[in-house]
Amino acid sequence: MKKRALLALVGTVALASCNQAPDVSGKSVTKTFTDQKLAGYTTPSGTAVFVDLTGGDRRTTLTVKGLKPNTDYLAHYHAMGAASTTDVCKSNGAVVGGMIGMTTKSNASGDLTIKGFQMTADLKDAKYINVHENVAGLPVPVCAPL
Repeated sequence: MKKRALLALVGTVALASCNQAPDVSGKSVTKTFTDQKLAGYTTPSGTAVFVDLTGGDRRTTLTVKGLKPNTDYLAHYHAMGAASTTDVCKSNGAVVGGMIGMTTKSNASGDLTIKGFQMTADLKDAKYINVHENVAGLPVPVCAPL
């Protein structure tokens, strides 16, 4: 009986340790999205919040309002590009770290939340985050310089 109780206790502790939140190695950073003044959008706005975790991951949460309703969007970190030397959001830099989260559909009010994890090392050259429609031509309604 004592062995069963001990095994049950060990199992509970093991499961509990799996459900612990990841250790944070840095403080949370919040960046504000800027409206890119695209036709069809009513003053989109929002924030990009990210925090680096002990295991080498960055947890990112993007919250945007004022997008087109019921539309598929995706988001990326980008490096500085050559198209503009004064506005990182218009520099057309390469994607770094892959997609943030998954393609996500805005709700009927045009609100959107995207969450994801990337390897911190893959984001060392990141200069901005943008959210764009998941269609050809990639209209970018919001961007957050880092």
